[in-house]
Amino acid sequence: MSQRKSWLVSIILPAYNVSDYLDACLESITSQTYINIEIIIVDDGSTDDTPKRADDWLSKDERVHVIHQKNGGLSAARNAGLYYAHGDFILFVDPDDCIDENLISKCMTLLSNGSVSLVHFGYRLIDENGLLRGKNFPDRLTNAEKLLPAILSDKIPSHSWQFLCKKDLYSDIAFPEGRKAEDVATTYKLVDKAKKCYVLPDCLYKYRVRSNSILGELTSDNSKAIKYYEDELLAFHEMIDWAVAQKREDYVVVARNNMMRHLFYHYKHLLALNDAHGADWICAEIREELKFLSFHRMEPLNKVRAFMLKLNFLGLFYRLNNLLKKTVKKILHKI
Repeated sequence: MSQRKSWLVSIILPAYNVSDYLDACLESITSQTYINIEIIIVDDGSTDDTPKRADDWLSKDERVHVIHQKNGGLSAARNAGLYYAHGDFILFVDPDDCIDENLISKCMTLLSNGSVSLVHFGYRLIDENGLLRGKNFPDRLTNAEKLLPAILSDKIPSHSWQFLCKKDLYSDIAFPEGRKAEDVATTYKLVDKAKKCYVLPDCLYKYRVRSNSILGELTSDNSKAIKYYEDELLAFHEMIDWAVAQKREDYVVVARNNMMRHLFYHYKHLLALNDAHGADWICAEIREELKFLSFHRMEPLNKVRAFMLKLNFLGLFYRLNNLLKKTVKKILHKI
């Protein structure tokens, strides 16, 4: 396909306090083998050197555009990027991550004929220094029609950066501003609207694992964890309501099991943080949600967890499990 006649791809970076990683991210984007791109950096009220680093790129590459706005959160930054995007296709990239130089080229080869609306790809993990952590997450689906149920069930995570799609898919779908768990609230809608998707097994995205990321903060900050869990629960309820409206009982069941799996995990996590109030809150939520999922519709592990909860044994089991993990970690550290 000729680059002169190629489609324009808008790459949107919602940036907040990522000065240590922004240059590496932009270098991976500007070195794409597919050159007809525009790069939109949305500085979401950063308080570090991110605004200057972003502006410095204006003179390095004419395809770079920078938007400075008051801090509104990840959803607000992404929505702003969509508003200013001129491309026919959209790719979101978190500015502390990097992408393979052939990501856009491989996706656009599939998207350019117009029959496919969304290409989903795999990813790999890198550490804070950009080194591979040895764990890859290729997209193993052999049938693209299974992409939607795989996302509803969380067999494939709802990452907004794990696909490149037509811009018009976002025409009536926006990220929920003022809320966390944005990806859970939107990705399934986009995949459903796309109708025809293509799955690339290649690991084309490099996801950086760092302690002070949004998800990293959940492991140490109780209040932020609770806020995230509340917003995630709301997103799951919206997902279930959507499945009901679609008259897809199979989607309702997988979405409810996905929600329950997350709630049980968060219960265990809050107990590990010794947050008794938060653990009591999420335990009450679990008991309430279990009323709407019959036992025979539960996944095997959810059945075990629900049974242990009914016997008032689950909390003790999780505490013992957390204690054992800490003990093993201390022993391994000494070795």
